[in-house]
Amino acid sequence: MKKIKKAMALSLALAMGLSLVACGDKKDDGTTTEATTASDTSADTTAPDASEDENGGGDAASGVDAWVEGALANGETINLYSWNDEFEKRIETHFRSRYPEVEKLVVNHNLNLEGTSDEYAAKVKAAYDAGGADVPGIVLADDSVALSFMEKEWAIPVTDLGLTKDMYSNAYQFTVDYATNANGDLMAMTWQAPAGVFAYRADIAEEVLGVSEPDDVQALISDWDGFLDVAAKMKEKGYAMVSGADEVKYPMLDQRKSAWVIDGKLNIDPAVEEFFELSKTLYTEGYTMNAAQWTTDWTANMTNKSTFGYFGCTWFIPWSLTIEDTEAFGQYRVCSGPVGFHWGGSYMTVTDKCANKDLAALVLYTMACDEEAMYDLFKKDTDYPNNQASVQKLMDDGVGSLEKLGGQNPLEAYDATAKKVEIKIATSYDSQINNIMSDVSGKYNQGEIASLDAAVADIKAQVSATITDITVE
Repeated sequence: MKKIKKAMALSLALAMGLSLVACGDKKDDGTTTEATTASDTSADTTAPDASEDENGGGDAASGVDAWVEGALANGETINLYSWNDEFEKRIETHFRSRYPEVEKLVVNHNLNLEGTSDEYAAKVKAAYDAGGADVPGIVLADDSVALSFMEKEWAIPVTDLGLTKDMYSNAYQFTVDYATNANGDLMAMTWQAPAGVFAYRADIAEEVLGVSEPDDVQALISDWDGFLDVAAKMKEKGYAMVSGADEVKYPMLDQRKSAWVIDGKLNIDPAVEEFFELSKTLYTEGYTMNAAQWTTDWTANMTNKSTFGYFGCTWFIPWSLTIEDTEAFGQYRVCSGPVGFHWGGSYMTVTDKCANKDLAALVLYTMACDEEAMYDLFKKDTDYPNNQASVQKLMDDGVGSLEKLGGQNPLEAYDATAKKVEIKIATSYDSQINNIMSDVSGKYNQGEIASLDAAVADIKAQVSATITDITVE
């Protein structure tokens, strides 16, 4: 029966002119610690010439039809593993309603854990090792740790499912670069493009700066010198520029030009030292409320008119800027801020034990490539889609204005920032070392660490003590 199913899938692939390859082979991971260049890792997301077979010929409609038929012929269920119910909700709204004939073959497993936790990774591994009816087929991975999932022995390139670079050509480049390994294999796809922005209070801007429109405010904070100039003016009027000095962590992390780990050795990019100095300036000059991210004070400052703005992102604005039912509702606006950056995100990886790879391809295509589905993703869920064509159509249609932003449509700012983000130097160690960097920065700000050199030395000491397979010099 298995051979018959493979033959059916092959016939369908030939009929639509796609070059499908066997999905059961594991990839060659290469090293997890070697820094790579754009030419080594970037999958080209420019729409290719139709004659380029390696990028996939045929049209998407034919591919969808073949995947539906193949999924039905296979008849096996696939298990979607995630740490929370976010992806489950997206599947419910954007996949099940589109493909009712196969939707019962998609089974969600919400492990209800922290996505970055060791426990989540361990439970996914245990389910994979156990095999059987609940074996993971698609595994969701948080941006902070997604590379460690993509580097698992069980992870297969998504192109092994028949998905092509052409189909994913509207994705923002940073999401492609992040999910592309040293061999040039695209190991995951995402429906989100969590571009960063600066969210500020228009009423405070008007009072202190004499302007409040996003373009005008952006002109004043388009670089860090301008940002600090505005911070000084805010302080003079009794306002904090940001809630806490750690606000600049994610913007500065994406300014690094070299990886944390190169050829197995710890590397401190100059942007790390720049982050330490910028954060300390904000702290020592009194430009913040000294409220760390995700604390109750940090949240309270969103509404008590003590703080000018927050570094947020496409998910922060609708779900974490908690200003509903307060006087701050409608007062915020967004602009790109001093630098392009991203914050968070979720990636879909596929295992070599996936029981119905045609169905897995259909899920990934719908959630990461289908322009109509991704248009609806924002229109229905305010989830910013990783599809530039869908974003452009949303803007052309005038969709996206938010009451909490005083009617501003943030899509233009999201799009502008997303196009500036670069993630070509990620490693699977990033989450651990980023946390160490945050800890050191806090101590440096408060004077527990006396100098910049000592701060760098502290990073090295903590990495040496906690990550034993990295050489620290």
